[in-house]
Amino acid sequence: MTESARILVTGGYGCIGAQTVKWLLANTSATVVVGSREVSTERTQRLFPDEDSIRLKCVRLDVRAQQQLEDVLITNEITHVIHLAALQTPDCNAHRDMGLQINLAGTQNLIEAIKACRPSLHRFVFASSIAIYGPRRSYPGAKVPMLAEPAPVNVYGTWKLTGEHLSRLLCQETGMTTVSIRPGVLFGPGRDAGLTAATTTAMKCVALEVPYEIPFCSRQDYLYAPDVGAAFGNAAMAPFTGYGVFTLPSHTVETAEIIDTMRRSAADVGLDAHFAITAGTSEVPFICDLDYEPFLHAFPKAPHTPLAQAIQESLQVFKRQRELGWLTR
Repeated sequence: MTESARILVTGGYGCIGAQTVKWLLANTSATVVVGSREVSTERTQRLFPDEDSIRLKCVRLDVRAQQQLEDVLITNEITHVIHLAALQTPDCNAHRDMGLQINLAGTQNLIEAIKACRPSLHRFVFASSIAIYGPRRSYPGAKVPMLAEPAPVNVYGTWKLTGEHLSRLLCQETGMTTVSIRPGVLFGPGRDAGLTAATTTAMKCVALEVPYEIPFCSRQDYLYAPDVGAAFGNAAMAPFTGYGVFTLPSHTVETAEIIDTMRRSAADVGLDAHFAITAGTSEVPFICDLDYEPFLHAFPKAPHTPLAQAIQESLQVFKRQRELGWLTR
């Protein structure tokens, strides 16, 4: 199926989107269509400098415009859709109407466009979030079951949870294989926005050799951005039928451990001379200790990079970006 697959990745310029596109181009024969509200040659070349450009196409796409969605699906003969386009928590809080139109109505628009373009489409993958859960204290026990009761603490999580239900209904109404994925706290190349981007900002500051304080000291489920991209790629292309919802493999650690691992990794890549990363005192209310075994059972080939290796690889990327003059906080 990968030889004839044509995959639309909405939000393909974002952190998860770019990593998903890279994984698809490296591990399948599919043509990948990146959909974004703004498309530029410069940004495409910077994000995908080493990828197979013959199988990569970038198109302007606004999920608020259903006819435009249908046109892109039909014109590009799309067979799989990975839906990542969304505003993150700070923007949803600051601009609720736009967040509603993009995160929720945009998802519904895309689903209606998919329905209109069947039977050429085979699979839909929706990017949900661990923000659909309540605070960690709401769930007793050492591990939080993947299907524990949702209790979103903000509009972002509420809209993501609703998006899961819309995706489930798509599967029920059409029989199309559909997967909802709940990423947690991402770190690594491409992460530059959102409430918990501070950990990645700290890694950038290590590469820039400047001090930085991560403004919280919390236990979190950390996920390496390339692993998350690979997870979405597997969810789109690996054998699976019906509807599934999954949390992803993570590393559950305290902020202090992240900093210690960062310090050791900095030494390994020659960035330890000016290491000055510290942690604040605030507690971030996100969930952690989530069970991700169901995802590994469903998609056993998805990678789960060791934490130290993931941080070292991230520092190497940021070090190279600094040398090229690209790196900013």
